[in-house]
Amino acid sequence: MALPGIGSYVARAIQERDLAAVGWAIVAMGVTIFIYDQLLFRPLVAWADKFRYEQTAAAIVPRSWIVDFFRRTSLLRTISGSIGATTHALARARLSTRPLNRLKGRIPTGLIDVIWYGLVAAAVGYLAFELLRFAKAELSLTDLADAISNGGITLLRVIVLIGIATIVWVPIGVFVGLRPALAEKVQPIAQFLAAFPANLFFPLVVYLIVRFQLSPIIWLSPLMILGTQWYILFNVIAGASVFPTDLREAAATFRIRRWHWWRDVMLPGIFPYFVTGAITASGGAWNASIVSEAVSWGPTKLNGLGLGAYIAQMTEAGDYPRIALGIAVMSVLVVATNRLLWRPLYAYAERRTRLD
Repeated sequence: MALPGIGSYVARAIQERDLAAVGWAIVAMGVTIFIYDQLLFRPLVAWADKFRYEQTAAAIVPRSWIVDFFRRTSLLRTISGSIGATTHALARARLSTRPLNRLKGRIPTGLIDVIWYGLVAAAVGYLAFELLRFAKAELSLTDLADAISNGGITLLRVIVLIGIATIVWVPIGVFVGLRPALAEKVQPIAQFLAAFPANLFFPLVVYLIVRFQLSPIIWLSPLMILGTQWYILFNVIAGASVFPTDLREAAATFRIRRWHWWRDVMLPGIFPYFVTGAITASGGAWNASIVSEAVSWGPTKLNGLGLGAYIAQMTEAGDYPRIALGIAVMSVLVVATNRLLWRPLYAYAERRTRLD
């Protein structure tokens, strides 16, 4: 059973190997994203700019024809003013908290925390017990080893792809972020590409892999980062755009050039922003692995190996114990990566390289 929409349309085009239909789907999605960007997100960006707190005026002010239209039309300005006054009054309304304050005074804060964490621990323990009981009759150590080995393949892919995206987008993001006029032109394009569903391009990539007989293990890998690499670019541009001008001028005065400029000036300044973008891109890559490591083009099915392909295959086969095993292994790998890599890097960025 398929719901009506562009997703089911593309799925049918893949089954029928209709490349033209896939192209029309890409065009339709592009037009849709452009329309709601102009009618929703671009006005929000332009309106939110008035809340910017700076001692000097911004070099580039975001503009939106929708916002200008509302500001210049007296009727719409009157309506929006009435709505704004109502929402402002609601936002300033105070709720009575006396019963809560009396209850808070009677119950110690530590006891509330103990009860809450105890309930969470009990729920997690119950779910883990039920999961083990459900999977114990169907799974073996061989299944566990198979899932872990596939998880290692996907983990290696994520690390390599994040590294490649870093090498490509960090210099570009710094170059764009230090030039406000260029950033104004580049950011809408990058936002459009980030909003565009990357899986619409999967059929084209699969067609090329089949057409030129390429290795799926290698050439399916870039699909994992195709839609999430833009988070690195966004955050690096944001970090470079707010980099203090006086520090740049000091570096120029002391003639800090080339590698020393990157190592001692720019990279420490943008590091917190980069870590934020890399964390988001990494999580997106793990999610995308389920639909990018095992893809099809008509009757032709390509398997790039990895935990995503493992989960996709078990889902197609309706093997629920192994689906649960694959999800559990992926959850453990993601949590371990966050705890052992991203959280220490984020703490280091906040502690040592933050510009205050």
